[in-house]
Amino acid sequence: MVAPDGRPLSWHVKEPTTRLAIRMHPWDRIVLQQQTHPFAGYDALAEDFAGLEPHLRFAGAPVTLCMVWCRKGQAELQPEIDAAAIRLAREQRIALAPVSRAWHRIQADRPEIELYQPDGSHASPAGSYLAACIYFGLFMHRSPEGQDARIQAGGMTLVDLPPDAAGALQEAAWQALQSQPVRQGVA
Repeated sequence: MVAPDGRPLSWHVKEPTTRLAIRMHPWDRIVLQQQTHPFAGYDALAEDFAGLEPHLRFAGAPVTLCMVWCRKGQAELQPEIDAAAIRLAREQRIALAPVSRAWHRIQADRPEIELYQPDGSHASPAGSYLAACIYFGLFMHRSPEGQDARIQAGGMTLVDLPPDAAGALQEAAWQALQSQPVRQGVA
């Protein structure tokens, strides 16, 4: 996994360790997530993808693009971010993870579930859990509903949500996946 905090895809295009990691590991899937705080627009996203595309093709693993949430309090930017992700996924025939759609639904239906860290950009444990539910549904081809509300790894608790909150996140993720605009590319 290559996931330095706060880096746009343009940084990865120029970063030798990213290019080597894409080419040298036996990946099952490759997930791309563009920096959206600030969002540089569709042209930058497409240019960055084009810079990574030869390495992605060499790796041979299916590629998924994350439809990323906007910064807290900047909902007016979400349509542009979503449109750019949808357009690129369609043009490149790659899968799309509609995280922002599920995010929006939770904000509308369950505003007491805080999806953001205090910085207003990064995902809280609940926001990360929501994104994980999207990827679970996308890659496993089934609903995340009924999965554990408490996730542990290496003896650490990564997230421990109230069961009703976890259920709401699971349901929102599955509904976003069922209504997503781009479905191709996931094997």
